[in-house]
Amino acid sequence: MKIQLFILLASVRTSFPKILALIWTFFLPITGLFLLVGFCIALDTISGIWKSRKLKIKITSRKLSSIISKMMLYQITLILFYLIDNFILNQIMLKFFSVPLMLTKIVALILISIELMSLNENIIAVKNFSLWDGMKNLFARAKEIKTNLNELKD
Repeated sequence: MKIQLFILLASVRTSFPKILALIWTFFLPITGLFLLVGFCIALDTISGIWKSRKLKIKITSRKLSSIISKMMLYQITLILFYLIDNFILNQIMLKFFSVPLMLTKIVALILISIELMSLNENIIAVKNFSLWDGMKNLFARAKEIKTNLNELKD
């Protein structure tokens, strides 16, 4: 019995890297989405800590531990939608749209927008400045510059 257990553990030890490589290869098409969602969560966390320090709100371990659960929840959501997309919907969606893994990308976009809205709320609380208003002003200025350049050209 002891020898069989030793043989089983040895075979698992040798095949474990291969299994991990196989899983990594399967999820390779969405690693960019994983990184982007994780980056947005990190940005939101940093802005939340900044907001807490500026407004002198106590930072507790319970609040900080929610980062881990949020990260896990978002990544598992991406994995589940990728599995649904890859095995069920991708071929159907490709008949209508030319974007592969469209459902997974839409879900990632929703998760990123949630984090960006939270980031915007934190910036508004600290600086009384909205990212969206800043973007609108930036686009208005770009449009104005384009109009001025067209007038100069004529």
